[in-house]
Amino acid sequence: MFDISHSSSTSSEEGMRVRMDPTPSAPTIICDIDARVTAPGAEFRLLARFKAPGKRIALFGPSGSGKSLTLLALAGLLKPNLGRIEVRGRTFFDAASGVNIPARKRKIGMLFQDYALFPHLTVRDNVAFGLKPVFGPLRSARRQRVDELLELCGLTDLAGQRPDQISGGQRQRTALARALATEPDLLLLDEPFTALDHPLRERMRVELFAILQRFDLPLVMVSHNLEDVDHFAQTLVAFGHGRVLDVIDYEARRRRESARQILDPLFQAAQQ
Repeated sequence: MFDISHSSSTSSEEGMRVRMDPTPSAPTIICDIDARVTAPGAEFRLLARFKAPGKRIALFGPSGSGKSLTLLALAGLLKPNLGRIEVRGRTFFDAASGVNIPARKRKIGMLFQDYALFPHLTVRDNVAFGLKPVFGPLRSARRQRVDELLELCGLTDLAGQRPDQISGGQRQRTALARALATEPDLLLLDEPFTALDHPLRERMRVELFAILQRFDLPLVMVSHNLEDVDHFAQTLVAFGHGRVLDVIDYEARRRRESARQILDPLFQAAQQ
Protein backbone atom coordinates (compact mmCIF):
# COMPACT_ATOMS: atom_id res chain seq x y z
CA MET A 1 0.00 0.00 0.00
CA PHE A 2 1.25 3.49 -0.80
CA ASP A 3 2.38 5.63 2.11
CA ILE A 4 4.39 8.78 2.71
CA SER A 5 7.53 8.81 4.80
CA HIS A 6 8.01 11.90 6.95
CA SER A 7 11.26 10.70 8.53
CA SER A 8 14.48 12.62 8.05
CA SER A 9 16.91 11.54 5.35
CA THR A 10 20.31 12.49 4.01
CA SER A 11 18.67 13.18 0.67
CA SER A 12 15.73 15.57 0.20
CA GLU A 13 14.41 13.33 -2.58
CA GLU A 14 14.58 10.30 -0.25
CA GLY A 15 12.37 12.10 2.25
CA MET A 16 9.72 12.66 -0.41
CA ARG A 17 9.68 9.14 -1.80
CA VAL A 18 6.59 6.97 -1.49
CA ARG A 19 7.39 4.08 0.83
CA MET A 20 5.97 0.85 2.14
CA ASP A 21 7.04 1.31 5.76
CA PRO A 22 4.79 2.99 8.39
CA THR A 23 4.88 6.70 9.14
CA PRO A 24 5.23 8.23 12.59
CA SER A 25 2.09 10.33 12.06
CA ALA A 26 -1.26 8.58 12.02
CA PRO A 27 -2.93 8.70 8.62
CA THR A 28 -6.25 10.49 8.29
CA ILE A 29 -7.40 7.87 5.77
CA ILE A 30 -6.44 4.26 5.17
CA CYS A 31 -8.08 2.96 2.00
CA ASP A 32 -7.51 -0.48 0.51
CA ILE A 33 -10.50 -1.35 -1.67
CA ASP A 34 -11.45 -3.30 -4.76
CA ALA A 35 -14.74 -2.15 -6.31
CA ARG A 36 -16.40 -3.04 -9.60
CA VAL A 37 -18.93 -0.70 -11.18
CA THR A 38 -20.90 -2.08 -14.10
CA ALA A 39 -22.99 -0.51 -16.83
CA PRO A 40 -24.57 -2.10 -19.92
CA GLY A 41 -21.67 -3.52 -21.90
CA ALA A 42 -18.94 -2.11 -19.64
CA GLU A 43 -17.23 -2.60 -16.29
CA PHE A 44 -14.90 -0.30 -14.38
CA ARG A 45 -12.62 -1.71 -11.72
CA LEU A 46 -11.34 0.53 -8.94
CA LEU A 47 -8.27 -0.55 -6.97
CA ALA A 48 -7.71 2.27 -4.49
CA ARG A 49 -4.89 1.49 -2.08
CA PHE A 50 -3.33 4.33 -0.08
CA LYS A 51 -2.61 5.83 3.31
CA ALA A 52 -2.94 9.61 3.51
CA PRO A 53 -2.00 11.82 6.45
CA GLY A 54 -2.80 15.52 6.78
CA LYS A 55 -5.93 17.62 7.05
CA ARG A 56 -6.24 18.51 3.36
CA ILE A 57 -6.07 15.55 1.01
CA ALA A 58 -6.51 15.94 -2.75
CA LEU A 59 -7.46 13.06 -5.05
CA PHE A 60 -5.98 14.14 -8.37
CA GLY A 61 -6.14 12.73 -11.88
CA PRO A 62 -7.99 12.88 -15.20
CA SER A 63 -11.72 12.26 -15.56
CA GLY A 64 -12.61 8.60 -15.30
CA SER A 65 -9.59 7.64 -13.20
CA GLY A 66 -11.54 6.57 -10.09
CA LYS A 67 -11.35 9.68 -7.90
CA SER A 68 -15.07 10.29 -7.45
CA LEU A 69 -15.80 6.59 -6.97
CA THR A 70 -13.25 6.56 -4.14
CA LEU A 71 -15.00 9.58 -2.61
CA LEU A 72 -18.35 7.76 -2.81
CA ALA A 73 -16.81 4.73 -1.09
CA LEU A 74 -15.51 6.94 1.73
CA ALA A 75 -18.98 8.47 2.09
CA GLY A 76 -20.69 5.08 2.22
CA LEU A 77 -22.52 5.64 -1.07
CA LEU A 78 -20.57 2.91 -2.89
CA LYS A 79 -19.93 -0.49 -1.32
CA PRO A 80 -16.62 -2.05 -2.42
CA ASN A 81 -16.44 -5.74 -3.26
CA LEU A 82 -13.35 -6.26 -1.12
CA GLY A 83 -11.07 -4.37 1.25
CA ARG A 84 -11.12 -1.94 4.11
CA ILE A 85 -11.62 1.79 4.79
CA GLU A 86 -10.50 3.52 7.97
CA VAL A 87 -11.02 7.24 8.61
CA ARG A 88 -9.39 8.99 11.58
CA GLY A 89 -8.94 5.66 13.38
CA ARG A 90 -12.54 4.52 12.83
CA THR A 91 -13.29 1.54 10.59
CA PHE A 92 -15.99 2.43 8.07
CA PHE A 93 -15.78 -0.70 5.94
CA ASP A 94 -14.14 -4.09 6.31
CA ALA A 95 -15.30 -6.79 3.93
CA ALA A 96 -13.46 -9.53 5.82
CA SER A 97 -15.29 -8.86 9.09
CA GLY A 98 -18.59 -7.72 7.59
CA VAL A 99 -18.35 -4.10 8.75
CA ASN A 100 -20.11 -1.48 6.63
CA ILE A 101 -21.11 1.63 8.59
CA PRO A 102 -24.16 3.28 6.93
CA ALA A 103 -23.52 6.64 5.28
CA ARG A 104 -25.76 8.46 7.78
CA LYS A 105 -23.62 7.21 10.69
CA ARG A 106 -20.19 8.05 9.28
CA LYS A 107 -20.33 11.72 10.35
CA ILE A 108 -19.26 12.90 6.93
CA GLY A 109 -20.32 16.07 5.14
CA MET A 110 -20.31 16.01 1.35
CA LEU A 111 -20.31 18.81 -1.21
CA PHE A 112 -21.40 17.37 -4.55
CA GLN A 113 -20.20 18.64 -7.90
CA ASP A 114 -23.65 19.96 -8.82
CA TYR A 115 -24.36 20.93 -5.16
CA ALA A 116 -27.53 18.71 -5.08
CA LEU A 117 -29.69 21.42 -3.49
CA PHE A 118 -33.42 20.84 -3.21
CA PRO A 119 -34.95 23.25 -5.76
CA HIS A 120 -38.27 23.61 -3.91
CA LEU A 121 -36.65 24.53 -0.58
CA THR A 122 -35.30 27.90 0.50
CA VAL A 123 -31.65 28.48 1.32
CA ARG A 124 -32.48 28.21 5.04
CA ASP A 125 -34.42 24.96 4.61
CA ASN A 126 -31.65 23.45 2.46
CA VAL A 127 -29.07 24.23 5.16
CA ALA A 128 -31.35 22.86 7.88
CA PHE A 129 -32.38 19.73 5.96
CA GLY A 130 -30.06 17.26 7.72
CA LEU A 131 -30.99 18.61 11.15
CA LYS A 132 -34.77 18.37 10.88
CA PRO A 133 -36.65 15.66 12.78
CA VAL A 134 -39.15 13.57 10.84
CA PHE A 135 -41.98 15.36 12.64
CA GLY A 136 -42.04 18.80 14.20
CA PRO A 137 -39.88 21.90 13.95
CA LEU A 138 -36.17 22.35 14.61
CA ARG A 139 -35.11 22.60 18.23
CA SER A 140 -33.81 25.96 19.39
CA ALA A 141 -30.13 24.92 19.42
CA ARG A 142 -30.37 23.64 15.85
CA ARG A 143 -32.13 26.78 14.65
CA GLN A 144 -29.28 28.76 16.17
CA ARG A 145 -26.70 26.61 14.37
CA VAL A 146 -28.46 27.21 11.05
CA ASP A 147 -28.47 30.97 11.74
CA GLU A 148 -24.75 30.88 12.57
CA LEU A 149 -23.91 28.98 9.37
CA LEU A 150 -26.00 31.33 7.25
CA GLU A 151 -24.10 34.27 8.72
CA LEU A 152 -20.69 32.60 8.40
CA CYS A 153 -21.32 31.75 4.75
CA GLY A 154 -22.73 35.17 3.91
CA LEU A 155 -26.23 33.84 3.26
CA THR A 156 -28.37 35.56 5.92
CA ASP A 157 -29.95 38.00 3.47
CA LEU A 158 -30.68 35.16 1.04
CA ALA A 159 -32.23 32.75 3.55
CA GLY A 160 -35.69 32.99 2.02
CA GLN A 161 -34.56 32.55 -1.61
CA ARG A 162 -34.69 29.30 -3.61
CA PRO A 163 -31.62 27.90 -5.41
CA ASP A 164 -32.79 29.16 -8.82
CA GLN A 165 -32.93 32.69 -7.42
CA ILE A 166 -29.29 32.90 -6.30
CA SER A 167 -25.88 32.83 -8.05
CA GLY A 168 -23.57 29.86 -8.57
CA GLY A 169 -21.23 30.97 -5.81
CA GLN A 170 -24.16 31.44 -3.43
CA ARG A 171 -25.46 27.96 -4.27
CA GLN A 172 -22.03 26.54 -3.48
CA ARG A 173 -21.98 28.29 -0.11
CA THR A 174 -25.48 26.99 0.61
CA ALA A 175 -24.35 23.43 -0.13
CA LEU A 176 -21.26 23.92 2.05
CA ALA A 177 -23.35 25.26 4.95
CA ARG A 178 -25.64 22.23 4.64
CA ALA A 179 -22.63 19.88 4.70
CA LEU A 180 -21.31 21.59 7.84
CA ALA A 181 -24.66 21.74 9.65
CA THR A 182 -24.46 18.19 11.01
CA GLU A 183 -21.01 18.85 12.56
CA PRO A 184 -19.14 16.24 10.48
CA ASP A 185 -15.75 14.76 11.35
CA LEU A 186 -14.67 14.84 7.68
CA LEU A 187 -15.69 16.92 4.67
CA LEU A 188 -15.70 15.46 1.14
CA LEU A 189 -15.62 17.82 -1.86
CA ASP A 190 -16.27 16.49 -5.38
CA GLU A 191 -14.94 18.96 -7.99
CA PRO A 192 -16.46 21.85 -5.98
CA PHE A 193 -15.54 24.62 -8.45
CA THR A 194 -16.35 22.97 -11.79
CA ALA A 195 -19.69 24.75 -12.22
CA LEU A 196 -18.17 28.21 -11.68
CA ASP A 197 -16.53 30.52 -14.22
CA HIS A 198 -12.85 31.32 -13.79
CA PRO A 199 -13.02 34.65 -11.88
CA LEU A 200 -15.61 33.21 -9.49
CA ARG A 201 -13.54 30.04 -9.02
CA GLU A 202 -10.63 32.11 -7.74
CA ARG A 203 -12.79 34.02 -5.26
CA MET A 204 -14.61 30.91 -4.04
CA ARG A 205 -11.33 29.07 -3.39
CA VAL A 206 -10.34 31.84 -0.99
CA GLU A 207 -13.78 31.97 0.65
CA LEU A 208 -14.05 28.20 1.02
CA PHE A 209 -10.55 27.92 2.46
CA ALA A 210 -11.32 30.63 5.04
CA ILE A 211 -14.56 28.94 6.11
CA LEU A 212 -12.88 25.55 6.44
CA GLN A 213 -10.10 27.04 8.57
CA ARG A 214 -12.75 28.29 11.00
CA PHE A 215 -14.01 24.73 11.47
CA ASP A 216 -10.57 23.07 11.49
CA LEU A 217 -12.03 20.10 9.60
CA PRO A 218 -10.04 17.54 7.62
CA LEU A 219 -11.16 17.39 4.02
CA VAL A 220 -10.78 15.20 0.96
CA MET A 221 -11.13 17.02 -2.35
CA VAL A 222 -11.50 15.45 -5.78
CA SER A 223 -10.13 17.58 -8.61
CA HIS A 224 -8.36 17.42 -11.95
CA ASN A 225 -7.71 21.18 -11.80
CA LEU A 226 -4.13 22.25 -11.04
CA GLU A 227 -5.13 25.49 -9.30
CA ASP A 228 -7.68 23.79 -7.03
CA VAL A 229 -5.13 21.20 -5.94
CA ASP A 230 -2.42 23.80 -5.42
CA HIS A 231 -4.67 25.93 -3.22
CA PHE A 232 -5.83 23.14 -0.88
CA ALA A 233 -3.59 20.06 -0.91
CA GLN A 234 -1.26 18.98 1.86
CA THR A 235 -1.26 15.35 0.74
CA LEU A 236 -1.90 14.40 -2.88
CA VAL A 237 -3.15 11.01 -4.05
CA ALA A 238 -2.65 10.62 -7.81
CA PHE A 239 -5.07 8.38 -9.72
CA GLY A 240 -4.93 6.83 -13.17
CA HIS A 241 -6.97 4.08 -14.86
CA GLY A 242 -8.73 3.12 -11.63
CA ARG A 243 -5.56 2.83 -9.56
CA VAL A 244 -3.47 4.92 -7.20
CA LEU A 245 -0.27 5.84 -8.99
CA ASP A 246 1.44 7.80 -6.22
CA VAL A 247 0.96 9.47 -2.84
CA ILE A 248 2.89 12.69 -2.32
CA ASP A 249 3.61 15.05 0.53
CA TYR A 250 2.51 17.94 -1.68
CA GLU A 251 3.17 20.67 0.86
CA ALA A 252 6.81 19.61 1.27
CA ARG A 253 7.38 19.20 -2.47
CA ARG A 254 5.77 22.56 -3.18
CA ARG A 255 8.47 24.37 -1.19
CA ARG A 256 11.01 23.30 -3.81
CA GLU A 257 9.01 22.83 -7.01
CA SER A 258 6.27 24.60 -8.90
CA ALA A 259 2.78 23.15 -9.08
CA ARG A 260 3.29 22.28 -12.75
CA GLN A 261 6.57 20.49 -12.04
CA ILE A 262 4.71 18.24 -9.58
CA LEU A 263 1.32 17.79 -11.22
CA ASP A 264 2.00 17.72 -14.97
CA PRO A 265 4.08 14.49 -14.88
CA LEU A 266 1.42 12.82 -12.71
CA PHE A 267 -1.37 13.83 -15.08
CA GLN A 268 0.59 12.64 -18.10
CA ALA A 269 1.40 9.30 -16.42
CA ALA A 270 -2.30 8.80 -15.67
CA GLN A 271 -3.17 9.12 -19.37
CA GLN A 272 -0.61 6.62 -20.66
